[in-house]
Amino acid sequence: MPAESQSEAAVRPPLTPRAPNRPVMAYATLWYVAAMALVVVFYYAIPAWNLGLWLTIGASSCVASFTGTRLNAPPRRLPWYLLTAATFTLINGDTIYNILTDVFHQNEPFPSLADASYLFTYPLAAAGLMIMIRMRSPRRDLTALVDALLLAGGLALLIWVFTITPTVAQSVRWFDSAVSIAYPIGDVLLLAVILRLLIGGGVRGWSPVLLVVGALGLMASDIAYALVRLYGNWHVGSPADLGWILFYVCWGAAALHPSMTVLTEPHAREGRLTAGRVIPLAVTALVAPTVLLVESIQHNVKDAAVIAVFSALLFMLVLARLALQGRQQRYQESVAASKAMVKELRDRAYHDALTGLGNRARFQERSEMAFKRARESDGVVCMLLIDLDNFKEVNDTLGHRAGDELLITAAKRLSAAVRPGDLPVRFGGDEFAVLLADGSLPEGAEALAARLVRTFSEPFQIWDTQAEVRASIGVASSSDDPKVAEEDAADVLLRNADLALYAAKADGKGIWTRYRPQLYEAAMERVRLRTSLDTAIARDEFFLYYQPIVDLRGGGERVAGFEALVRWQHPEFGLLGPNQFIPLAEETGQIVPLGAWILGRAITDAARWNAGRPRGQTRRVTVNVSAHQFLDDGLVDSIDRKLTEAGLPAELLILEITETAFLHHHGPEVQRNLNALSRIGVRIAVDDFGTGYSSIAYLRDLSIDILKADRSFVERIAEDSGHLRLLQGIITVAYALEIDVVAEGVETVAQRDLLRKMGCRYAQGFYYSPAVPVDRVAALAAELEGRSR
Repeated sequence: MPAESQSEAAVRPPLTPRAPNRPVMAYATLWYVAAMALVVVFYYAIPAWNLGLWLTIGASSCVASFTGTRLNAPPRRLPWYLLTAATFTLINGDTIYNILTDVFHQNEPFPSLADASYLFTYPLAAAGLMIMIRMRSPRRDLTALVDALLLAGGLALLIWVFTITPTVAQSVRWFDSAVSIAYPIGDVLLLAVILRLLIGGGVRGWSPVLLVVGALGLMASDIAYALVRLYGNWHVGSPADLGWILFYVCWGAAALHPSMTVLTEPHAREGRLTAGRVIPLAVTALVAPTVLLVESIQHNVKDAAVIAVFSALLFMLVLARLALQGRQQRYQESVAASKAMVKELRDRAYHDALTGLGNRARFQERSEMAFKRARESDGVVCMLLIDLDNFKEVNDTLGHRAGDELLITAAKRLSAAVRPGDLPVRFGGDEFAVLLADGSLPEGAEALAARLVRTFSEPFQIWDTQAEVRASIGVASSSDDPKVAEEDAADVLLRNADLALYAAKADGKGIWTRYRPQLYEAAMERVRLRTSLDTAIARDEFFLYYQPIVDLRGGGERVAGFEALVRWQHPEFGLLGPNQFIPLAEETGQIVPLGAWILGRAITDAARWNAGRPRGQTRRVTVNVSAHQFLDDGLVDSIDRKLTEAGLPAELLILEITETAFLHHHGPEVQRNLNALSRIGVRIAVDDFGTGYSSIAYLRDLSIDILKADRSFVERIAEDSGHLRLLQGIITVAYALEIDVVAEGVETVAQRDLLRKMGCRYAQGFYYSPAVPVDRVAALAAELEGRSR
């Protein structure tokens, strides 16, 4: 940018087309053209007015060009001012010529002072157009330049052969010849620059068309003038004047029309070699041989040297054009490959490879945009977090390929169930999410959650197997926490949905739950519990309660043993039952040290209450063991050491593990630990039997001594014959395998009597007693046994 323009830009903003002026300027252009058409009619109709009307046409063009530049306000005005100056030099030359002929009565003065003014037209116009080219193409566009030179070269050959050569041959003085050929050369130069501007592409509107038409008119009249001077007499008011008139009117209209602003705006050109560009270039390449053929037919090949030179130049330009096209083709292929790679990388970055759904990054990007639009429109953002229940069982039983097939099918169901505008994504594993479309209300999110629960309740066909996999869903919206900071809103929404999902799983799975503030409070409570679990054992905050297990044989109710149940006297939350902290301990791995402490304390307590008792009157102790403990290679040695230190016979210790834990962790390490425990005399009980996918096979294969029938089978046996028959079947199968049965949850005399009648050996429940501290164990046992006598 020149220094003068830089200073202008520093004090005022860049000029841009003003939208309200566009219709006005378009009408002004029409009025200008109409007025000039009327003047042209008078010009040819009244020869006596020729000089005045000619000056009117030229001056009007200058005024129109200057006015249009000011009012349309293109990004840069200098090019248009140069075009205005070019128009002025042309009409100035006409004025000087007319003065020489009409005032000084010179007959066709040539060369004269008028020619000096005329010839300034071409460099001024070319300079203005070249600045436009530079502004539209900040980077050099060699292909457009070569194309323009090819077209101009073909035209120059024609002008050279049919205009310049005859002019030079007829002129006596070299100066006259130089001035004569300067006009066609200037026309070719001007046309070449205009062609370069147009070939650059992206030129739309009437203004560039008017510039081209005007330049062609100028060239046509210049050639006509030269030919008339060669073969006849020139006079004002001939049809040859129409080309110059066309130049004046078109260039004035080009500046007035509002589309003139596009000629000084940057444009990214593609440079493709289309048919519209190939055909003119091909025709141009045939100009030289055609001229040579014409002269050969006329038996007057006088321009062979010129034709040869132009042929060589055109041939070199064609070669350059082909080389540039090849380079451009390779560049375009490289750009296309880069775009394809970028698209593939973006797809990989924002989509899940297995299911094709969006991933966490895509969800994050869309949620940020959704929150931005929600803030602008005072709306809400809603989402669902989805987890497939029992997915791990499919992986464990059918294999990971089956698990992948299940995830793909689940993704298809999810995509089919959501609404247009909703974004389904896979976060990883068996966790999916849906970001609802803008404007969705929380009620719509709840309706979608209910629909998805029904959708996922249908069995999944995995090859030749049906898998029962339901979905738990957490629903949350930005309206749940309206006071959250903007930068944290997306994270809080996801956290709330996660808390709602956690609650849905805790409430039984296969359901949806809407977030509520109490869930966050409960989560914070879990965090505090998790933190305090680390030091609770050291602070001696845990202690054991014991619930009696009664032997139903022989009509009496002898206390066969006690189940150890842990309690936590929390300094902040008070007395906590195992359901309130054992799941947390399982999640964090703190169940291992806690379980070891429970085992040690229960063995010690059992050794004390059995001290001095006859062998037939000893009472066993049952201790719950987590799957994490059961998979520990050092479990058996640790138990053996604790039994030895406390002096408790191994047969008085029963380790209790849930049926689900056996199914999930049934492997060589389980079998190894079970066999080792059996060898030292420790007995094994399966808790909550019947609540999982029960299988007789694992009862046969593993060293199981006791089944604990879940309370859900016991509570309705007095009212429901189906429950009664089911429990009877469990007892029958167990005894056939020489396994004892403990019925949990006994609360009534009727239940006790039915259990005794069907041959159940042991019973446990509130009918006998809730869990009591260790110092009440002896008294409670004496009370129960005394009550049965």
